Parts: sequence; structure tokens; C-alpha cells
Amino acid sequence: MTPFTLGRKTIINECSLEYSWVRQQVAEGTDRNTVVSAIQQCFGGDEETASLFFNIAIGESSPGVLLSHLRLSNWSTFNKNEGNTDTHNAIYL
Repeated sequence: MTPFTLGRKTIINECSLEYSWVRQQVAEGTDRNTVVSAIQQCFGGDEETASLFFNIAIGESSPGVLLSHLRLSNWSTFNKNEGNTDTHNAIYL
């Protein structure tokens, strides 16, 4: 599994560019599976992580659920510099 690259600061900020990007995809009619796949490609993680991120973006879940999931998958050992990721280039793929 590719480590999830977003940091805690981004995950808890429901107004972040990353969540807005997901909401924009949904508003444009992109189906859930395609968006979840794009989240994985851009930010890493497994399908469950991407689905949780998607659910937060559309208001069906809270960031705490994703943070709990990531803690269980040892994300914190990978993401030592939380919030310092270079994902903005990936967003525009």
C-alpha cells in the first residue's frame, strides 16, 4: 500500500483545497468510484482511506474517523512532517 500523503492539518480542515477538489468532481457528475480512485492516485493510501476521505468531503463523515483509521495503519510513522506535502501538482492531473 502506498502511504497516505496528506497531513493531519489538511485532514481536519474541511475547507482545504483537497476536499474542495473532491466536491468539485462530485458536482461535475464524476462517479464515486472514479473520484475514490483519483484520491488514491493523488494522495496514496488504500481504497478504504480514499473512501473515508471522499465521505468527509461530501459531508457524510468527520475527519476523526479518517484519523482513527490512519492511526491504525501506522500512517503517523510515515507522515512525520504533517501538513508538509506537495500534493497541489497532483490535484490538477
